[in-house]
Amino acid sequence: MAGSDSKRLVESELDLARERLAFYEQFDEIIRQNIASSSALLKEASTRHEADFVAERSQHRALLADILDDLTALQSQSERLARRVTDALDNLEGGVAHPAERVAPEASGLGLTAEAPPEAAAVVNAATRATRKSAQRGAETATPKPATPEIPSPAATAAATDFSNPTTTTLLVHGVPRASAALGLKSYIEKLDFVSTVEPREFAAGLLRLHIDGARPFALGDLSGWSLADRVKLRSASNDLLELDLTPA
Repeated sequence: MAGSDSKRLVESELDLARERLAFYEQFDEIIRQNIASSSALLKEASTRHEADFVAERSQHRALLADILDDLTALQSQSERLARRVTDALDNLEGGVAHPAERVAPEASGLGLTAEAPPEAAAVVNAATRATRKSAQRGAETATPKPATPEIPSPAATAAATDFSNPTTTTLLVHGVPRASAALGLKSYIEKLDFVSTVEPREFAAGLLRLHIDGARPFALGDLSGWSLADRVKLRSASNDLLELDLTPA
């Protein structure tokens, strides 16, 4: 009897061990299936994310290309509008402006930087270095008089001017009504014997700012020959700054 009971106990333990082994094998298979499924899901998510990224990048590229095309078209239209406004200003000023102010059909030669005025917006460019003044000044037409002494030539006058100690004067003129008046003033100053260069720095809301390099500081009396000299009023003056007001006509 004891041997039979021992045999049944061993068989019972073996059956229990077989059940546990079967359970662990099933659980291991489930884990393997989960790992395989997770790997497939990760690969699918990575592929979908890359596809979405490529599509989004293509959309952004197309949007930026459209913006660039619009900007290019807007720039072309602005240039055409600027030329039309410039031509209109030239036609308008042609009948009323003083000859000294009618110095150029376009204000790009002035190299001004404008912000607000509609007239200036059509004629301004980035500030550039002003060109050296012409070696000869245009002679003004006048009726010769026997008693008038001989006027030295511009070349001889320029040769007599001492540029060994150059100075720079900032000229501020308030109330400049038109770009043609600013051009006329710049052209007049460039023709002065002691001036070497005139560099425009600003023309906005009627304010004209010029940097004048010459053999001596620029003074109010140097504007006596300008066509609008009778409208000039002194606001302040120093060695390197001359600030003026241009009164309305």
